[in-house]
Amino acid sequence: MDVQTAVDNYERAMSHCDNIVRVHRAAGDGSVGRRIEEPSVNRGTIVLAVAAWQAFVQDVAVALRDTALAELHLINGATVLPAAMQQWKVDFDSAVHKFATPDPEKSRALWKRVGFDPRPSWTWKQLGGRGSKAVVVQPVHVDKVINQWLKVRHAVAHGHAHIDALPVLQAVRERKASANAPAAPNLRLTDAIDCMRFFRSIVRLTADAAAAHIQVSPPTWTKPPTFALGLHISNL
Repeated sequence: MDVQTAVDNYERAMSHCDNIVRVHRAAGDGSVGRRIEEPSVNRGTIVLAVAAWQAFVQDVAVALRDTALAELHLINGATVLPAAMQQWKVDFDSAVHKFATPDPEKSRALWKRVGFDPRPSWTWKQLGGRGSKAVVVQPVHVDKVINQWLKVRHAVAHGHAHIDALPVLQAVRERKASANAPAAPNLRLTDAIDCMRFFRSIVRLTADAAAAHIQVSPPTWTKPPTFALGLHISNL
């Protein structure tokens, strides 16, 4: 495994999310009214997007593990180190296999087993919206958004009838301007797209940081992701 393969796997996984969005848009008839099927499609898209992020975290960890093991073979005359590294590999592979909740803390804990922490790279500048100044997205904002999408994924995967009112959801942000906003927001297509764009942002930054960590060229993309948090940082 290498970083480029991790990116290729991620792009393949996310292509299914893109396909669902296309099908969703093609199926719409433009009619007005509440459609009960569409929120289910949006739920599925978000679950797949978070699953792709989880798999990417694991793939990057394996890529860095393989780099560490390759470096071991360059050491001549080592006696104790190979046996110690073999046990490290067993423990590392077990951690990768058990990895199930890709929140910022657990993801970084897995990567730190190979001395890698991409969190400082999780920053970018984006438009503030409605004519306001550009804002700088910082790692603390990224942490919050990851955790919120994981809460949405959890609610969907466990069959909850309602999703918690979280700022990453458009209906929740609109509630401030509308007294008629629902107490239990549905997931909209815009939410699914925001989720996809957000995770693509941090995947790109993480992949570049991983390549720099092992001193190889940055990975290439079929279409390099743009950077988007999905909401203004003031809403967090």
